[in-house]
Amino acid sequence: MRVTLADAGLARYAGQFVWLELNYDKPANAEFLKKFGAYATPTFFIIDPRDEKIVATQTGAMSLTDLGHFLDRGASAVVAKTQTPADAALTRGDALFTTKPDEAVTAYQEAIRLSPASWPRRELAEASLTVALQNSQQWQRCAETASTEAGHMSRSEAFGRTVVAGMWCMVSAHPAPWWETEAAKLEPLAKEGLSLPSTVRDHRDELYRTLMYLSLDRKDERAAAKWGDLWLKELDAINPISDEQRSAIDIARVEDIQVFGDPNRVLPALIASERAMPDNWNASLRVAQMEDAAKNYDAAIAACDRGLARHPGPGGSAWLLVTKADALQEKGNKVEARRVLGDALEAAKGIPNERSRENNVNRIKQLLQQSGG
Repeated sequence: MRVTLADAGLARYAGQFVWLELNYDKPANAEFLKKFGAYATPTFFIIDPRDEKIVATQTGAMSLTDLGHFLDRGASAVVAKTQTPADAALTRGDALFTTKPDEAVTAYQEAIRLSPASWPRRELAEASLTVALQNSQQWQRCAETASTEAGHMSRSEAFGRTVVAGMWCMVSAHPAPWWETEAAKLEPLAKEGLSLPSTVRDHRDELYRTLMYLSLDRKDERAAAKWGDLWLKELDAINPISDEQRSAIDIARVEDIQVFGDPNRVLPALIASERAMPDNWNASLRVAQMEDAAKNYDAAIAACDRGLARHPGPGGSAWLLVTKADALQEKGNKVEARRVLGDALEAAKGIPNERSRENNVNRIKQLLQQSGG
């Protein structure tokens, strides 16, 4: 997204917005992240400076066109003296989206109910409703909403957001009595999404991943391998233009193999990335994860140590240490593995983001219990 945000086409917004980028691992940002409920990356907010209220929210990557629409929507909400009832409900939903997704669902439903058929933001409201249902773990309603609404949408970014949310809700709910019915509706839409040039990179990755999970839920490893191979070929064809893009591609490679596949398939590319980004602890983590999965435990431990030497924040340190502990455990060095998990726990306690800190601390405590520590 940094490449998109730096595009010259956004120059027309100069003077309208103050751009603020926040890092999750910096303690100074913890209060803001907690207040506004920023728990996923990337999350975009437009905040009215007069009262610090959110007037527009969106999670996930956006194309340049969609980013422009997002900025226009936020600017309109700030400067407009009045809003239509539908627009006001949409703004209310965005304000609740990250902190109270259940209430956001109600607001988005109200926006759709109040809107005329010609309302230009109807598809946006439908997509936001589907994602809010996902965030509030209303799996069946989310999948049903996605399969119903996506079918009549124009094949734009909103279509991709809607199908991705529906697919994740379906995967999250398996097994369920309604699962196969919704799978039969959503799977063709997911495949269609992959055929569209309008589908942004993040959505493509999520569609491939959920199609792999869908195949495994059906015990069809052959289909999972097919989707995974198509995904990796697509990733390998990208020539990254920045370290950020290179990292995003590597994350997708690892996510592919973590669903189903041979880690040796991606290790050469990950090792090349680590060499190309010698100060990037995340690149070392990706290598460590796949070396661990490939049962190259000494190589995984060495990659973790390289990452830790690159001064990650508490979240990165905890992740690297947990990966190192797993490799030590698999090698049979249980005492050292427990010690490293203890270090991971201490690192996790320093994560500024409250929800991330709590999730990491609880996960590491479970690992310590399982290891007998």
